[in-house]
Amino acid sequence: MTDTAFPATGHVYKADYGDPVFRVAFNADGKTLRWAPFAAADFDAEAATENYQATFIRPDVFMVTWKEADGTTVSHVEDFENATVHAAITMPDHQFLTLTGSWTRVS
Repeated sequence: MTDTAFPATGHVYKADYGDPVFRVAFNADGKTLRWAPFAAADFDAEAATENYQATFIRPDVFMVTWKEADGTTVSHVEDFENATVHAAITMPDHQFLTLTGSWTRVS
């Protein structure tokens, strides 16, 4: 793997912002991810699938963005070196959220 290869492809991560906590599964296709609350009883049934784009920032740091079906936009800065994630989310009602949490590979 090169420094610019996205390390999450094919893996599952826990984005723990305290409240909320999410499971984010990056599919092996390198184009789609699935996410749901971490405590979801049936991840496969409850997960939303999104098309994402990962942009290399520097070794072990990527900006990951996607737009959800309801119009929500999500931008993550995923720092694999320091195991942190920063999120900026714009909701359909234009409410803007910023979150910072831990970023842990779970599989």
